[in-house]
Amino acid sequence: MTTDTSSLYVEYKPLLSSIAYRMLGSLTDAEDIVQDIFAELETMQTDHILNMKAYLLKMVTNRSINMLKSARKTREVYTGPWLPEPETADAGQTPETAAIQAESVSYALLVLLEQLSPVERAVFILRETLDYDYRDIAELLDKSDANCRKLYSRAKQKVSTAPVPGREERAAAEPPIAVPVESTRVTSDHAKHAEILSRAFMAAANSGDFREFVGMLADDARLYTDGGGKVRSAIFPIIGSNRILAFLQGIAPGNIKPENQLLIDVNGQPGLRLNRGDELFAVLSFQFDSDARPVRMFMVTNPDKLQHVTP
Repeated sequence: MTTDTSSLYVEYKPLLSSIAYRMLGSLTDAEDIVQDIFAELETMQTDHILNMKAYLLKMVTNRSINMLKSARKTREVYTGPWLPEPETADAGQTPETAAIQAESVSYALLVLLEQLSPVERAVFILRETLDYDYRDIAELLDKSDANCRKLYSRAKQKVSTAPVPGREERAAAEPPIAVPVESTRVTSDHAKHAEILSRAFMAAANSGDFREFVGMLADDARLYTDGGGKVRSAIFPIIGSNRILAFLQGIAPGNIKPENQLLIDVNGQPGLRLNRGDELFAVLSFQFDSDARPVRMFMVTNPDKLQHVTP
């Protein structure tokens, strides 16, 4: 990279990467898009660009929309629920990591964003998670302010009552849980509850009895596992605390051992890294409703989605 491009890379890569990741739910694809943008920028004459930040934001947003349109067909025939790649960090906090987490989008919200069209998702992310005004969003997407307002309103309604993504017949059979958008935000209160729940899971694994842990869940809680057809996992949501208990008691032997668990940060909230021996087996995270009840658990076991997990 030239000196100018390198300085732009340092300045804008974190912002562009966060937008691409929130759009795609894939750290790998987000990295590819950002690298391609700066590789293209290296070959361009940029003297005519008056607002470089706006130019780069438009590039990353539009490329993410195009990639998401292509990816949706693959995700529709995915084996089991398609869950995003988790973004993880060590549980120990430094001022720098705390600042990053303060701007994190919860894993639960990323899951719900799968219900939106690519353009709805772009508007929602720019407005809800980055607090952009409608005028700026309209310029980025070449739409009117009024159109962006309608897209945002529609998107917010969808994510408030949406089932987790999957094939149409699976989604239709799953009763929706009404979870306000506000309850999917990363907050200190939810972080506290997530840590308590994570530690309860670790204690259950230590004792071999998950009844007390499952007793902390809502009666109609759901567990979603994403093995992507590459490792054995449930291809349908596991609904209800009794079924979740049976599932956990069934997979725990040989898979979930107390010495192979680590409390980590998952998209700004405490979650768990589960190892099988020396190898990463799964990342576990939680979603709460407006009363702080644990209503959803997400277990990612697809090895392709665990490549960026903190060692």
